[in-house]
Amino acid sequence: MATPDGRPALIDPALSYTWAEVDLAHLWTTVQPPEAHVFFELYAELTGLDRDWRERMPILQLRQHLAVIAQFDPDWGAADIVRATLAPFRQRP
Repeated sequence: MATPDGRPALIDPALSYTWAEVDLAHLWTTVQPPEAHVFFELYAELTGLDRDWRERMPILQLRQHLAVIAQFDPDWGAADIVRATLAPFRQRP
């Protein structure tokens, strides 16, 4: 899209008013490019994220991984990621 004066504009189709961590979790559920650390560090600084935010990413990314399993072949690796994320919460007999 463009503004009335012709400058490029973007409409975010997934606008949400939620935790900044949820926004970050939606950006990359796969391996991030090496340059992504600059974005993530600046985003954390601007939104006031605490230093432990990265540790919560696997839990917040569960929804995306489950969507991949539902829409595609679970052999893409999403099922393994879900199992690994949930492993600490499973009770073993």
